[in-house]
Amino acid sequence: MGRAANTGLVLAIIAGGLLFSKIYAANQAVSFSIGKLPLAERAERPIIGVGVHFGIGGEYGYSPQKSAQILQSDAFDSVRDDLAWSLFRAGPAIGNPTTQVAREPFKLFDFLDQTQARPLLVLGHPNPLVPDGQPPLTDVGRNSFADFAANAVVATAKRNPIYEIWNEWNMNAVQGRPFLVGEGDPSDPRAASHYSALAREAVARIRSVAPKAQVLVGAVGMDPDWKWTMALVRSGALEGASGLSVHLYNHCEREVANRSAEAAIEQVSTLRRLLDAAGSNIPIYVTEVGWPTASKNCPISTQTAANNIAQFLFWTAATPWLKGAWIYEMKDQGPDLTALEDNFGLYDYAFAPKPAACLAREATGIIKSAGAMRLERPFPELSVIEATTSAGKRLIAWTTQEKVSATLEFPDGMEPEFAQLCQQKAASKTIKIGATPVVITLPTTGPIELKTAIVR
Repeated sequence: MGRAANTGLVLAIIAGGLLFSKIYAANQAVSFSIGKLPLAERAERPIIGVGVHFGIGGEYGYSPQKSAQILQSDAFDSVRDDLAWSLFRAGPAIGNPTTQVAREPFKLFDFLDQTQARPLLVLGHPNPLVPDGQPPLTDVGRNSFADFAANAVVATAKRNPIYEIWNEWNMNAVQGRPFLVGEGDPSDPRAASHYSALAREAVARIRSVAPKAQVLVGAVGMDPDWKWTMALVRSGALEGASGLSVHLYNHCEREVANRSAEAAIEQVSTLRRLLDAAGSNIPIYVTEVGWPTASKNCPISTQTAANNIAQFLFWTAATPWLKGAWIYEMKDQGPDLTALEDNFGLYDYAFAPKPAACLAREATGIIKSAGAMRLERPFPELSVIEATTSAGKRLIAWTTQEKVSATLEFPDGMEPEFAQLCQQKAASKTIKIGATPVVITLPTTGPIELKTAIVR
C-alpha cells in the first residue's frame, strides 16, 4: 500500500469550545473551566482498526493465529486487508451449492475465520487476466471490475465487511511516473476522472446486489490541498457511497514539527472544511494512518510514533464527523530496520511489541469506556479532552509537540489520580503533561477551575 511524504502542511489551532479569557506568554498561566459545558454525544463510537497483509501475496511474516490474538487482546474493532481482483475466487458453500462463498486468496480467508473483528476489504489491484484490467480505464475494464466487486460482496456478505474501492489510485494506478499534483489530466491513468468513473460503476453494481452494504470511496493517497479528492466530489463519485476514505502520512515532512499527529489532524480537518463548503456531508474514514520507525530516511523514534498514534486515536474519538481510523499496520512487514516500508508496525517483524502497541491498546480501551466527550485547547500546543467514562469523569491531555510540555494545576485540596499511558499511577495537585497522553481521573463531576501553563 503506497506511502509517501505529504508536503505543505500547516499547523493550526482547532476549535474546541474553550473557556478562558486570553492567551498568555509561555510559562504564564491560563485559567479554564471543566464540567460547566455539556459534553458532545456521538451517535456511534468511531471504528478503531488496524491493517494487515494476508490478501495480496508475498511474505510479510504475518501469522494468522498471532494476528487474530492481537486483534482480540488489543480490542480492535476492524481489520483492513486487500481482496485482490486477480486473486479472488468464490465457490459453492458446503452443503448449499446455490450459495457462493469466498475461497481465495486462501491466506486471507483462513485468517478471517480466526477473528471476530469486522473486515475492511479493499477491492482493487490490477488484473492482468482480463482485458483492460491494468488498470481499468474503459467500459470493458470497468465492467469487469464492477462484476468482480459485486461477486466479492455477495461471497463475503456473511462476514459483514466494509468495502473500499481500490487503494490510492491517485498514486499507484500506474507506476513510474512523477508525483501527481491536482486532479490530473485525462491522459494520465491516475486522474480523478478515471477513478470517478470506476467508483460510480462499482458502487452502482454493489448496490444492485447488496443495497445496505457499507462501501467507502476514495482510499486517497497523498493529495496536497485535496484537489484530487475534491474533483471526486464534483464528479459525483461519492454518490451512493457510505463514506469517503483517506490516508494520512507526514513522516517525511521537511519540518520535523510537521511529522506529528497534530499535522495529520489539521490535514483531515482541512478536508472537512472543504467538503462542508462544497455542500457535502459525506462521512470521513481514515483507513490508513501511521508513522514508520526506520532508523534512516525520515527517522522517527518508536516513542514518538507511539505518541502520535495515541493522540490521533483520542482526537478521532472526540471528533464526531470522523467515523473511524485504521492504524497502518499491525506489525512490521520486513526485518530491515532502515527501510521505511518495513517499519510501520505496532509490533516488530517478529511480533514483539513496540511502544505503540501498548499506547494504542490503552487508548482504545479508554475510548471504548467513554461516552460523551469535549475537546478543549487552552493553548494551541495543549489538547485536553473531558470525557465521561465507565471509570468516572476523566481528562485526557497531551502536548502536540515532543519538545513542549505543560502543567495542569488543580484547586487547593484536590490531588487527582493520573497516569501516562502504559505508566504507573500517581496523584498530585500539579500534573506535568507531555506528548504521551496523560489520563486523569477527576474526584468530582462538578465544575473545576484549572490553571495551565506551557513550558518551552
